[in-house]
Amino acid sequence: MLVKITLLLVALCCFISYSLAVLGVDMSLQQCQSASLSNWQCLRNQGFEFAIIEAWNGGYQYNANIKKCVDDARAAGFKYVDVYAFMCPNCRGNNPASTAVNYMLGRLHNEGVNYGQLWVDVEQCSGCWTGTLSQNCNYVAEAIQSANSYFQNEGAGRKVGVYSSMYEWQQTVGTCSYFSQYQLWYAHYDNVPNFSDSWAYKFGGWSSPAIKQYYDHGPSQCGVDVDVNYY
Repeated sequence: MLVKITLLLVALCCFISYSLAVLGVDMSLQQCQSASLSNWQCLRNQGFEFAIIEAWNGGYQYNANIKKCVDDARAAGFKYVDVYAFMCPNCRGNNPASTAVNYMLGRLHNEGVNYGQLWVDVEQCSGCWTGTLSQNCNYVAEAIQSANSYFQNEGAGRKVGVYSSMYEWQQTVGTCSYFSQYQLWYAHYDNVPNFSDSWAYKFGGWSSPAIKQYYDHGPSQCGVDVDVNYY
C-alpha cells in the first residue's frame, strides 16, 4: 500500500508540474518573413502562450517584418511576446555593438513594436566572431550595456536577457561570467519541458534559468518552422 501511495504522489507531482508549465515558441528572422496570422493562430491553438521573435540577425541586420510578426502573435492570443538579437562583431553593420543595438532598439521604438524584453543571442556561426574569447566577451558586454542604457532612457521598464547553451557559450566567450545577473534562456534539445537538466544551464555564472529551449522543431501542422520553449 505504501508503495502504491508513493507512486501516486510521484505521478501527481509530475502532473502538477506539467500542468503549470508555460510553453512558447521562438521564430527566426527568415521564418518571420513569411509567417501569417493563420500560422500564429495555429501555434496558439497548440497551447503555446509566449513567443520570442528575431529582431536582428547578424549580417542580415534588422528584421523589417518584425512589427507584423509581433502584431500577429498578439492578435492570435499570445500573452507575452519578446524579441531576440543575434549580433556578431565580424558581421556587416554589427560593430561596434553599441551602434547596432541603438539602431535596432530605435527602430523598434519608432515603429511602435509592442514587445516585452530583449534577449541577446550568443552562439557560433562561421566567421562571425573574433579570434579571442575575451574580445567576444567584451563585445557581448557592450551589446548588453548599450541595451540597458537605451531601456533606462526609454523608461518603458524593458530588460535584457541572454540566450545561449553551454557549448555555444564556451566556444564563443569561454569562461566569461559577467552577465549572471541577467535572465538566462538556454538551449538543450532533450525534448523535455522542465529544468531538471541542471548541468545544461550551469555555465557563465548562472545557477538558475528563466527559459529553456527544449527542441528545435515545433508542430509541423502549423506550416512554419519554430523552436519550442518552456518556463
